[in-house]
Amino acid sequence: MDNTEKTLIAFLAGAAAGALTGLLLAPDSGEKTRKKLGKNIDTWKDELETTWDKTALKISDLTDSVLEDLDGYSKKVADNIKN
Repeated sequence: MDNTEKTLIAFLAGAAAGALTGLLLAPDSGEKTRKKLGKNIDTWKDELETTWDKTALKISDLTDSVLEDLDGYSKKVADNIKN
């Protein structure tokens, strides 16, 4: 498991723990609590989307790098076979 996966898991666990704590200790009425949760969920959603986009970009970059390396190795192998 790499750092990005660990960060994402930690973020989701923290968000869930925070939401549960907020519900249990909420001094506000149910309506106010639901509004606060709605705002927090929107924030968490935005942060999760940002993390997802960054992770997808890293994966894409790594994939491109691996494909370039494989192309280079295959050319070397082909050259060695010709010689």
